[in-house]
Amino acid sequence: MKRFSPRHRSTGLLRHCRGTTALEFALVSSAFFMILLGTIDLGLMMWTRSTLQTVAAQTARCAAIGSSACAGGAAQYAVSLARPWLPTYTLTPSDVVVSATTNCFGASGNFERVTITAPSWTGGMIQAFAGGSQTLQACFPTS
Repeated sequence: MKRFSPRHRSTGLLRHCRGTTALEFALVSSAFFMILLGTIDLGLMMWTRSTLQTVAAQTARCAAIGSSACAGGAAQYAVSLARPWLPTYTLTPSDVVVSATTNCFGASGNFERVTITAPSWTGGMIQAFAGGSQTLQACFPTS
């Protein structure tokens, strides 16, 4: 008959617990990586929105002052302005509408308004929260 000592019981227990570290890592790391990738995705979405808002403001200014940079059309200027900052996103001239208006965000006067309507670009994780498209507007007063 074999006698069991405390030493034999502890090694048997350790032998059965060796995979727990890998299992815990798998559970914790999957949640960690989802949060990490979601944060990166949210940052890219905010970067795209901010860049398109800046493009709209610069295009409105260009159209309002009659700059030679807008000689080929303000929509084409917006596309060329956005291209270096958003290399993976394709803004087309049909996404940009430039119009003269007398009212801009509650202020009256003569303004050039630029409206950019573009699909919400995300890597996929935040697409459900981002919606289908985003509309960005900017105005600049004309003289």
